Amino acid sequence: MNFETIWRRLMLAVQFLTVVRVRVADPVTNDELRDSAYFFPLVGLGLGVALAMTGKMLLCVLPWQVVAVLLVVELVVLAGGLHLDGLADMCDGFYAGRDREDTLRIMKDPHIGTMGVVGLICVLGLKCVALVNVAAQRGLWMVVAAPLVARSVIVIACAMGRYAREEGTGKVYIGQLGRDHVWIALAMVVFGCTMIGHLAPAMLVFVLTGVWLMFFMLYCNRRIGGMTGDTVGALNETTEMIVLIAASYQ
Repeated sequence: MNFETIWRRLMLAVQFLTVVRVRVADPVTNDELRDSAYFFPLVGLGLGVALAMTGKMLLCVLPWQVVAVLLVVELVVLAGGLHLDGLADMCDGFYAGRDREDTLRIMKDPHIGTMGVVGLICVLGLKCVALVNVAAQRGLWMVVAAPLVARSVIVIACAMGRYAREEGTGKVYIGQLGRDHVWIALAMVVFGCTMIGHLAPAMLVFVLTGVWLMFFMLYCNRRIGGMTGDTVGALNETTEMIVLIAASYQ
């Protein structure tokens, strides 16, 4: 790939995963979208760096406890709530759905239900608690690692999983990525774990994210026969939560 091709795919990843609006000339092919997944971990790293820089500035005027909560809010804003929407839809569908078809129907409904709200509160609340209860310097490294590891994990999930619907946004990625995507994403997971600094929490993050990925995919396969865009979003949010909780281990 030449520089122009690489840049175009990077911009597609930025456009898909964040609220940053960049101009990408049409037409965009499915191959280009699949190749843009190579850059999902890099986008996660960029989000983390943006959070850390914001945190550094806010710490000049605010206590860490307040800054930690604001950083969780900032990540929601920068990501455009994309993955939180998937988390809410999955909570509603998996809780209320009687069978596979009913679960998929509920997940496609644009309205949010009670379990969706509960899921959002629990995940966002646990993220805030995990950050508030560590020292500021450590917390700033954690907010860099969490989005990096989470967006690397969803690449692995897309490569290993199968699509549960006939059509949908996730069909371009889920079950369509190759081994190269997995190896690059896995290397970025390891890189994200090293940012945590201390060996014990870094190893805990690596092990727990791996276990959670396997459990999550098996659960989705059993309930709906595979993954969808909503479950990928839910995986991203819950992985960020797990990274922050595990990284806060003393």
